[in-house]
Amino acid sequence: MSDIELLLKPVTELSELISSRELSPVDLATATIARIEETQPNLNAYLDVFVDGMLETAKATESEIKDGNYRGPLHGIPVGLKDLIDVEGEVTTGGSAATDAMAASSDATVTKLFRDTGAVLAGKLNLVEFAFGFSSVNPHKGDVHNPWNLERVAAGSSSGSAAAVASGAVPVALGTDTGGSVRMPAAACGITGHKPTYGLVSRRGVMDLSWSSDHVGPMCRTAADCALVMNVIAGHDPSDPASSARQMPDFTSELESGADGLKIGVPADYFFDAVDPEIESAVRTAIEVFRSEGAEVTEVPMPWVEMGRAVNVAVLLPEAAAVHRERMAERGEKYSPAVLHRLKAGLAVSAVDYIHAQRARAMFGHQMAETMADIDVLVTPTVPIQTPTLAETTPPPGSPIAPSGGEFPIFTGVFNATGQPSLSLNCGFTGDGMPIGMMISGKSFDDATVLGAGHAFQRATDWHCRMPTAVR
Repeated sequence: MSDIELLLKPVTELSELISSRELSPVDLATATIARIEETQPNLNAYLDVFVDGMLETAKATESEIKDGNYRGPLHGIPVGLKDLIDVEGEVTTGGSAATDAMAASSDATVTKLFRDTGAVLAGKLNLVEFAFGFSSVNPHKGDVHNPWNLERVAAGSSSGSAAAVASGAVPVALGTDTGGSVRMPAAACGITGHKPTYGLVSRRGVMDLSWSSDHVGPMCRTAADCALVMNVIAGHDPSDPASSARQMPDFTSELESGADGLKIGVPADYFFDAVDPEIESAVRTAIEVFRSEGAEVTEVPMPWVEMGRAVNVAVLLPEAAAVHRERMAERGEKYSPAVLHRLKAGLAVSAVDYIHAQRARAMFGHQMAETMADIDVLVTPTVPIQTPTLAETTPPPGSPIAPSGGEFPIFTGVFNATGQPSLSLNCGFTGDGMPIGMMISGKSFDDATVLGAGHAFQRATDWHCRMPTAVR
């Protein structure tokens, strides 16, 4: 088996090889480091690689496993972290020049949880500045390139996380999602990205953008991998006020349920109104795969759903402005014009408008819950347009606004407004070879059903097994 064949295996397979001692964590770490070095010049997915730490941890995990102390499916597995997430002793930049150079004094909760399960921290991954954007353009840290076509965006804001997983430069990455920043890059790069139910995963030690819309979630090759990661990172954290105190389920519990009897809703409104024809065709074909596997597919009227992204933005903008107000006053000249433009728009939102937006959000969530009362999941496209180029999404000199790509988050943001679990996975390719994302969204706190639906689709298809063409 070649190194690239090994590195493109899902965690479910890698963990079996490690637990049976057919694969050494040191060999996996060494191969991952080599792949990072090979792909980094083209992709720019990483901001920092913990080479020494990876090898040291991998040696320790190998010894533990030899001694019979296997800790679980992530033991010895390399994990990349979006550079909003604190790692003790390392600087968290947020992808910006406006942050200070102080190293984090402690691990984020999710970082600690990975360490506790024996995962190997691979490094910090590139992102859109302060996670505030849909593209993978970053004037401070360099753009992230799509591993399927280096001229295309990897999407944002968890750009490096998606590009690294897709290219085999890490098997697991964490992203954050405030308006689609896990799912859009997953769609653009042909991987699987899960936005958990709001409150399931602690955000302590993760740089805020919009505290009532931010989610931390896994980005992996498969839905089953995401479920394994959720079993590690989900749980109540008293130091995060938004953390749910619910008892956590086993997120792998529905993986073997299959699609038979699954009740799928397909929105009759909005999600297919102005979508690219190739994307629509691929998603509707994928829905027929579910039907052929025994799912019950029903068209669902949702005439009100088009307001979802507007609600998401109306809450996100003023919250982001509040997060950045002090830093903008002190270091505004160090922000990129595009991000500063969005933040200033948030400062212009009045308290009355913000309250109205939160009321609209509550009503929107109620309508969504009523609509989904008799179905298990909604299936839609992840994004409405084909993946644009970096040039098309780079603001021209003197302008803070990119000429193209602004439609990217209009579907994903709906489920940030509600906080529901939402998964993107690959369901085909465009005529020019770019991945197409399908989004599966479920009821709040029913992440296991969403992940199970994704796994059922991936068992019936092989779209997720394809290798990116630009970084073979």
